[in-house]
Amino acid sequence: MNLMTLQRYKNEIILLLALLFALFAFFYKLSAGSYVEKNKVTIQQEIAEITAINNYKGQWDGKGMANKVKVFKTIVDASKVQAFRKKSKKLVASYVNLTANELNKVTNKLVNMPLQITTLKVTESSKNIFSMEFTCKW
Repeated sequence: MNLMTLQRYKNEIILLLALLFALFAFFYKLSAGSYVEKNKVTIQQEIAEITAINNYKGQWDGKGMANKVKVFKTIVDASKVQAFRKKSKKLVASYVNLTANELNKVTNKLVNMPLQITTLKVTESSKNIFSMEFTCKW
């Protein structure tokens, strides 16, 4: 192609380049919009997780939790509570001669409280008689 032909189609070439530029700009806008939407969803999920963590922290650090764990001392007969030590934010409890119903009661209470169970040991002493030890913190 010579210079004369290029000058002859100068306007058409400029129009073609402008259309290509507009097309690339449009695709960039679409990809940038989807990227922003993905980040928006990710940020919303992270905010929800932070809120949940903050709620759990409020439950675990609550002053009332120390009083709520006292229920483990009275949930079964006092003669079956072998050891019960509550120190700072840690509880160590030990039970002996528990029936299956009493063991279920203690276990359900333990699982349903917002506690971090560090150790849990359940042994069967004799038929349908159990002993249980656990350590938890909050």
